[in-house]
Amino acid sequence: MRVTNLMMSNNALYNLQRQEQRLNTLDQQYTTQKKISAPSEDPIIATRALKLNTTYSEVSQYVDKNIPDALAWMSMTQSALDNTQAMLSGIYEKCVQGNTDGLSDTDRRAIATTLAEYRDQIYQEGTSSYSGRFLFTGFKTDTNLVFTEDTKERYVINEAITPDSLNSYSDVAYQVSVTDTDEQDAPVRMDFHRIRLAYDAVDLEVTPTISAISIDDEGEETSTDLITPTDTYETYDDFMKAVEEGDIATDGKLNSEVVVFIADRGEIMLGEESYNTMKAAFENDEYDRIEVTYQKSSFKENELRPEHYFTCTRVVDEGLETEATFQYTKKEEEIKYLVNYNQQMTVNVQGKDCFTHNIGRDIDELVDIVNAAIAAEDAMNELEKKYKALTAGTEEYDKAKALYENSKIAYELKSKVMQEAFADNETRFQAYGVMFSNRASDVGSKEQRLDLIKTRLENQQADVEQLQSDNIDVDLSEIIVRYTSAYDVYNAALSATAKSIVDTLLNYL
Repeated sequence: MRVTNLMMSNNALYNLQRQEQRLNTLDQQYTTQKKISAPSEDPIIATRALKLNTTYSEVSQYVDKNIPDALAWMSMTQSALDNTQAMLSGIYEKCVQGNTDGLSDTDRRAIATTLAEYRDQIYQEGTSSYSGRFLFTGFKTDTNLVFTEDTKERYVINEAITPDSLNSYSDVAYQVSVTDTDEQDAPVRMDFHRIRLAYDAVDLEVTPTISAISIDDEGEETSTDLITPTDTYETYDDFMKAVEEGDIATDGKLNSEVVVFIADRGEIMLGEESYNTMKAAFENDEYDRIEVTYQKSSFKENELRPEHYFTCTRVVDEGLETEATFQYTKKEEEIKYLVNYNQQMTVNVQGKDCFTHNIGRDIDELVDIVNAAIAAEDAMNELEKKYKALTAGTEEYDKAKALYENSKIAYELKSKVMQEAFADNETRFQAYGVMFSNRASDVGSKEQRLDLIKTRLENQQADVEQLQSDNIDVDLSEIIVRYTSAYDVYNAALSATAKSIVDTLLNYL
């Protein structure tokens, strides 16, 4: 076969172009330090790179954003829970101190002042927020847990009650007064059955209804009225006056059929008959829940907002005799973060599960009982001075001394009630402390679990980075060697080609 100069030239140019392409590819790899610069160069590497990039983005989202945000949320939550637990421990210690004999008037006043300060600060911890979002308000992260100022907002509240809602309360039927000169009946200790609502200062105009709710298989609810208040009083003092006068109570307890609604205290006092009716209702398996419906139109600063705790309706007066209503339904509102593939974790604690109304109500009630004992002691001391300043044997002296004796009995009874209240609240606040401790432990265990997940994902992130590098990155030392070799080959090819096509047949003719 005859090989012409044209054939040699074409073959030489073809080989040079191939060598140039190889050199250009190596140059690009050397410059970019990547195996390919376009998917068409190696579809397998390109496809694998896309999958690895997606995996890396997902892992990075968990490691760099979701988990740190969740950990920060839980860290703030645990701090608030720990602070509250410490305050509850302080209240418990005050209860232990109060449940001792020999407390002076000054000691009692100091305890009452400290308890009131604790109450406000406990609910302030419930207003903790992270990144502009309130921690304990479920999905309503833009709404505070408490009212930040005294406000006039009307709520119709459906409060579910439990057997624990039925409790007892003791007081002394005797109004001590240093100005009275008339003879008074001897003080009598009164023991009441009651339902204490979540709020005090509820509306007197709307009488609460107590209903048992049954739910059928189709989800339809049927309501059955259980008891209805027979008497209503605006204030607790009005109620106690009626008790002292014997209108609704005898022998240290309410009349059997009586049901008394006291608006300012937010309490429903039960006679024995109505108390037994409520006990039987709680034991009745046909009832799914028992609830009290009432209305409250004013809230003080630091009171808990009903929408975070109850199924309720907020009524807003828009003027011109028009109103707007907003419905709230009590439900679980768990904020969940996606912290791994198909793995979610609840990061929030809902206020209804820890910052309960009972904490504040128990503190307020204990403060009232302490103040009542203080007032009884002050009245007793004043009456003692008054009768001792009179002439013995006179009618005025005898009346004053009788009043003093009664006031002494009243003070002793109120002191006994106070000590019992301190003893009861020792148990209650110890239980509250355990509740917060358990919540804090749950959050702490989740933090530890998240740390483990984060460590595992960080290792996975490093592995994916290595896979990405192995897939797309070139070995720099290897590419330098290959590039240098290709460059030398290319130069040698240029030299050989130049020599091979210089001579033609004409040179030999």
